[in-house]
Amino acid sequence: MPRNQSKATADPAFFDLGLCGPQRSDLAGRDDLCGMFRTPTLRNVALTAPYFHNARFATLEDVVAFYATRDLDPARWYPTVNGQVQAYNDLPALYRGNVHQGAPFRRAGQPPALTVQDVSDVVAFLRTLSDGFTTAPAAQ
Repeated sequence: MPRNQSKATADPAFFDLGLCGPQRSDLAGRDDLCGMFRTPTLRNVALTAPYFHNARFATLEDVVAFYATRDLDPARWYPTVNGQVQAYNDLPALYRGNVHQGAPFRRAGQPPALTVQDVSDVVAFLRTLSDGFTTAPAAQ
């Protein structure tokens, strides 16, 4: 995920490492899990913005477009410093290899597998997963 600008990330030394810390201690020492996060249900996903562990994206359109183009056009999402795209910049360099590269939408030598219309269609489908339930019922 691209690093967002927040109070926590104002400290360049802060990284939310997901399953391996800093909040979790039960998986300490599992460096292979650094940068991995639990995937929530898609139920009511259209109602749960902002998206991702760092709230980087405000819309489902951006989420789907990110997944469809992250590896094909990383400069669209990540900053460029001295001519180099800083991919996976919300993770220390040591753990960037944990990120699954070659997103499932990538086909070598071919254009992105998802067109702009495809992204809109996926988002339209995701919106159908809303049932209006937004809070737990009050205790009786």
